[in-house]
Amino acid sequence: MPWTRPRFGYSRQIWLFLAASFSFGLSQAFISLFLNFYLRELGLGPEWQGIVNALPALTLAAVSLPLVVLARRLSNARVIQLGAGLTVLGLSLLALAPGALLAVVGALLQGMGSAALSVSGAPFMANNSDERTRVGLFTIQSALMVGAGFVGNMLGGQLPALYTGWAGATPAAWTPCVPPCWSRQACNCWGLPTLGLQPSGKPAQPGRSGALSIHDRPTMFRLVLPSMFVGLGAGATIPFLNVYIEGRFGISYASLGALFAWTSLATAVTVLIQPWLVRRLGQLGAVLAVQASSLPFLVMLGFSPSLWMVTVALFVRGALMNATGPVYSSYAMSVLRQADRPMYSAVNTIAWSGSWALASLASGALRASGWFDFATSFNILFGFTLLMYIANTLAIYLGIFLPDRRGELQPIPEAQGETF
Repeated sequence: MPWTRPRFGYSRQIWLFLAASFSFGLSQAFISLFLNFYLRELGLGPEWQGIVNALPALTLAAVSLPLVVLARRLSNARVIQLGAGLTVLGLSLLALAPGALLAVVGALLQGMGSAALSVSGAPFMANNSDERTRVGLFTIQSALMVGAGFVGNMLGGQLPALYTGWAGATPAAWTPCVPPCWSRQACNCWGLPTLGLQPSGKPAQPGRSGALSIHDRPTMFRLVLPSMFVGLGAGATIPFLNVYIEGRFGISYASLGALFAWTSLATAVTVLIQPWLVRRLGQLGAVLAVQASSLPFLVMLGFSPSLWMVTVALFVRGALMNATGPVYSSYAMSVLRQADRPMYSAVNTIAWSGSWALASLASGALRASGWFDFATSFNILFGFTLLMYIANTLAIYLGIFLPDRRGELQPIPEAQGETF
């Protein structure tokens, strides 16, 4: 199937968006590596860590539908530009936060900016590509973001030692307080390429059925349900992997940064081979094969007694579970009308982020309750994550793969729907 091969003759608009994606991934790597430690230094315990980690996802869920209306009236490009500005402002406030209040406000604004990218990023790429180039474009964009994670984690892990050596301070006093400032600068770089984005056509006006109408609700439900299961599973453990590994094995920040950096690189490599898998297994076959293969490594990550086994599991599980995102998104864009694409991005974002936030809040509350010790708490959380990931795989197989094989889900011709 020739359309699955990556092609590099993209427009200037696409290259600007790819540059913005890399800068955004860089800033998110700094935040994910140090956020929980940074909050701990501000005097905020596990319950506050759960709240601040959940706030961007809750905000994603709250503002996604209004952003769909904006995207349909203005354009996906304009919504992405709005998101860039909000993210820069939110990370700036988070970096300057003296306590809980400003950290909460920064997390809320950051969530609004991320929502704009989530709602309009995939439709923007879909509207600026065709069926032959779409999988390759989604693959490259995802690989750039996780590749930025490699750079961000590797650099971020070294920053505390460099800064404390220069300032003559102890790592405990200064380590978590520097990287948020760096993430703000990286996000400033994200905003610059978005200034050149332009709508791909005339602004689209909502039809008679309304700005939030959905033409194919059964297909939308099939596509979104797996994201809810992934969000529930991921929210319980993934935001706290840094706390889990540091607390269980006592490794340094530099080692922790290197761990997450190499995990990002492994994910980037796995993302890049997805078009090859798609040519052999089909889009949904590749998604199922890769995600099912990640499940044994999730068990190893949560329950192995040694650091080297956890490290291997971290590399492989992260690479396998995250690599299928661009293929799944490309498939969703191909079976939905253009008018439904921003709505899918919004509903999918709400399902994932809402469930992710709920699980993150529950995870923080469980660890702060004192009912279980550190190890037992994470054993419970990893067990829950495993169940949710199994449910995700079954939902894709039963709700999408089998109907697709029966011909119930067919690609939509490119001419249908508005362009914006």
